[in-house]
Amino acid sequence: MEIKLLHWLDKHQPTSIADIAKGLKLTTLETLKAIAKINQIQTGLIVNSNATYALAHRLDWLDATKLKELLQNRNLDYAPHIQDKLESSNAYALKHIAQFKSKTIVSCDWQYSGRGRFGRQWLSKIAEDITVSIIYVFPSNFNIALLPIICAVAINRLLKNHSIQNCIKWPNDIYVNEIKVAGILVENLVRNQEYHTVIGIGLDNFAALDRNKLLIELVASVDGLISEFNLFGFALLRREWLDNCCHLGKQVAIVQNGNNITDGKHVDIDEQGALVIQNISGLKTYSSSAISLLIKDK
Repeated sequence: MEIKLLHWLDKHQPTSIADIAKGLKLTTLETLKAIAKINQIQTGLIVNSNATYALAHRLDWLDATKLKELLQNRNLDYAPHIQDKLESSNAYALKHIAQFKSKTIVSCDWQYSGRGRFGRQWLSKIAEDITVSIIYVFPSNFNIALLPIICAVAINRLLKNHSIQNCIKWPNDIYVNEIKVAGILVENLVRNQEYHTVIGIGLDNFAALDRNKLLIELVASVDGLISEFNLFGFALLRREWLDNCCHLGKQVAIVQNGNNITDGKHVDIDEQGALVIQNISGLKTYSSSAISLLIKDK
């Protein structure tokens, strides 16, 4: 209902509550409740002025036909699977993994309960930000542990292509001016001795770029980095990740389950993408997905 209302407003604004209700075949009370729910999700998206309602800004809807054209123009053999709204693109992709081929793009205009690392919620703006899960099937000898690092470099490059300076926080968060603008969640299932992998990416479209183009640029960047990894290995990508890291050479704290387990200087990542920390005990590596990093030396 909320997406239908927003589409209607996008075509008929500004307009009265009576016209909205008539257009959507709702009662006035149902319409007001739907508007209130949308504004609760995204404050101020629908504005009321002199008894007429309008969107605070135009929405940039995903268009499956346009996405297919953009993919074809880049010679990318991916299949877009676009929904109006999803609780979580990763959850949806995993639930339906058996029916999706490798290189399927699952995305939506509204993700209302996205997930990040440690089960944290990832909030995205309706028909504005990018929330996407890309499905791949990898052979059993593919080093999937490196995918978060590879995807972080892909997003770093993508933003630089738009002249947006950004940096990477271990393992795969992207920051612009100390604000997190992108996160990655990689989840895997093993089926028929293959990895069925879902790469979930949330990207704030703070620069208001064309959303359909941005989504395909993101897919192209991930695709290119995976190809580079397959051709040349991890050494060059590792160097690129380090060159764009927020905290290389800085004092950091390693935290697990809310407890500080060590402090030290971040000096490297190893061939498996694990953190290398130097402290009074020497060099230590940390690779568990259950740990997080805090930068102490800003």
